[in-house]
Amino acid sequence: MKTRIIDSSGSAITEIGFGSAGVGNLYRPISYEAVSKAMTKAHKLGIRYFDTAPHYGAGLAERRMGVALEAMSRDDIFLSTKVGRVLHPDKNSHKKDADHYVEASPFDREYDYSYDGIMRSFEDSLQRLGVSRIDMLFMHDIGELTHQEKNKVYFQQAIDGGFSAMSELREQGLVGNIGLGVNEWQVCDRAMEYAQFDCFMVANCFTLLNHDITDSFTDKCAANQVSLIAAAPFSSGILAKGSRDLGHYFYAEAPPDIVTKVVAIEAVCEQFDVSLQAAAIQYALRYDCVKSIAIGMASEERVVQNIAWYQEAIPEAFWQALERVI
Repeated sequence: MKTRIIDSSGSAITEIGFGSAGVGNLYRPISYEAVSKAMTKAHKLGIRYFDTAPHYGAGLAERRMGVALEAMSRDDIFLSTKVGRVLHPDKNSHKKDADHYVEASPFDREYDYSYDGIMRSFEDSLQRLGVSRIDMLFMHDIGELTHQEKNKVYFQQAIDGGFSAMSELREQGLVGNIGLGVNEWQVCDRAMEYAQFDCFMVANCFTLLNHDITDSFTDKCAANQVSLIAAAPFSSGILAKGSRDLGHYFYAEAPPDIVTKVVAIEAVCEQFDVSLQAAAIQYALRYDCVKSIAIGMASEERVVQNIAWYQEAIPEAFWQALERVI
């Protein structure tokens, strides 16, 4: 599989990354055996980038991935996780259903973007993953989309200490790269005023259905040697299933205008004999500042299919025609 280079650090990352929200039982439970087989298959087929977060299953995804990664050489993989939520044990629960995760670990999540909160979250993640360093550390879900009226408080926490904590971890060599992992690129734009970041993971906002990030922010990133990882290229489901079998859009039911847009994209795909899913995966990779596409994979079959879509040949004429409908 092809790799790209994080501009500021020189780190190599594969163009497809293994996303682990499903590993934490997003929407439905899966077994550890399925996780292990999926990760093994991904590694065998060339994927070297694995992403996770404490939020995914309240630590469940990190624990499962940590065990599976033991079979791989640490120097052979690029590993990212996230900070911004601290987990506290819920003594009254064995398994929990919360935040779209079912049968998750018995922990409550607390937002904490302070210096101490970032350091604790990072150290807890090291233990769950069973590693001593992280290649990419993202501050998770900072921004108005998640926090609404509380965002001013949380963003000030990040300014007062959280960003400094991440920078220190990078300086100490415990973290190779730092950035934000968010669903809104606008907060990345604002955060650039307060710290020198290496890479932003932008989920659901660098897709065929939502791409105003390309109006100016991609150029700003390129000019400042800030790389991007585009996550959730299927917009949380609808671009994987299509208009005939509606999936989620931004973790909720797809609204009519989005369905109409998917139908228009499907028409162009049919005209050029291109898979909707292949177009969704390959779209952001057309930008040099984008280094990888992080896709949720919770089974061997999904790994194989995603790689096939990534490798599907798409003519330049298709992209030119697509520009007229997206």
